[in-house]
Amino acid sequence: MTKLKETENLWILGLFLGITGLISALVLAIFSDLVKEPIAAAELRSTNQALQQILPPFDNQPSRTSVKIKAENGSEYTFMGAFKDGRLVALAAIGANAGYAGLVHAMVGLNPDGSIRAVLITRHNETPGLGSYVCERKFQKTIFNLFEPKPEGLPPNSFLDQFDGKTARVAANWKVRKDGGSMKYITGATVTSRAVTELVSELDRCYLANKAEIIGALNSQEGK
Repeated sequence: MTKLKETENLWILGLFLGITGLISALVLAIFSDLVKEPIAAAELRSTNQALQQILPPFDNQPSRTSVKIKAENGSEYTFMGAFKDGRLVALAAIGANAGYAGLVHAMVGLNPDGSIRAVLITRHNETPGLGSYVCERKFQKTIFNLFEPKPEGLPPNSFLDQFDGKTARVAANWKVRKDGGSMKYITGATVTSRAVTELVSELDRCYLANKAEIIGALNSQEGK
């Protein structure tokens, strides 16, 4: 009789756990659907803000005019086109590379000829005070500008700004100086410096190698 009660209790417990798990799954599914659109909207706002920082004025929606290209290194990069009065004025190249503490995500503004306009790190998990110096753009407050209004434009970053105006052609020695290259790096954050340098280089090289295909695809989406 005792064994029979124990068996019944196990069945009841199993049924209870099953129902609890089903209810939890349903709640998670409903919650996921509820937050999906707000998350997507927030990501779109963040992308648009980044695009406005690294690109010249445009009158289209670059995030909806894009093409994905697989680079020689196996990575897939996204290229967005910025149009003004029906003409392609610039592009944004988006990709990620492994840093010291995870993936470093970057958005690189490009002129149609492949020269770099600006580099913006959009997401990272690098060490505060070390790798973060490589990735973050901040206006520095001092006693001399404490009460001045916040300047317009992209905040400076001496490491990221060194790419401006450059083109990663085949002959370009785009490695950090510690590896025998010509690019500066942040002491104590060599891994992050190296990761960002490699990523910016690969994004630009990918564009240059597939320039005609990318521009053709973007023009086609804009109806040209």
